[in-house]
Amino acid sequence: MTTTAPEGKIMTTTNVTAPPTAVDGLVSCDGFRQAIAKLPTGVTVLTTIDGDDPVGCTANAVMSLSADTPSVLVSLATRSRTLAAILDTGRFAVNTLSWAQRELTRKFAVGSPAERFAGVPWRPERRIPVLSASGVALVCEVGDTATLLDHTVVVGRVVWLHDTNEAPTVLYGREQYPLGA
Repeated sequence: MTTTAPEGKIMTTTNVTAPPTAVDGLVSCDGFRQAIAKLPTGVTVLTTIDGDDPVGCTANAVMSLSADTPSVLVSLATRSRTLAAILDTGRFAVNTLSWAQRELTRKFAVGSPAERFAGVPWRPERRIPVLSASGVALVCEVGDTATLLDHTVVVGRVVWLHDTNEAPTVLYGREQYPLGA
């Protein structure tokens, strides 16, 4: 249907024949996870240090915040061991991986925290572990933080960057890796 707004602009509206799925307090966590899993996202491994031990986890809630003051946003479960170490240390690395290293995203997601770095080559940059397989690595200093629901959002100010210009970054969606080399 086309109508004319009072200012003379043409507006188009669409009639919806079927009501959308209701979004209310009855939406289950599993239903939400299944729906949001269809949204492709980049996959990273966040790393930091806990005392003398490297720690890390897979994260897909990572995004660019500003290029003017190079910074990123990361979101981790508030109860995350990696988050606790990030906040204690005040620094962390964002490691992007190519298709060839996609198995590391799974290892850092489901492996026991003590075994995640077993057999994984890494090097210290600004005293933070950076995965040797990273296509892009950013070492960040913790800026602002905000706890929202069951997650904590951390602003990371980039203080070191390495870009190898390698293969495409791993993407994940529909509970699989849709992007190959």
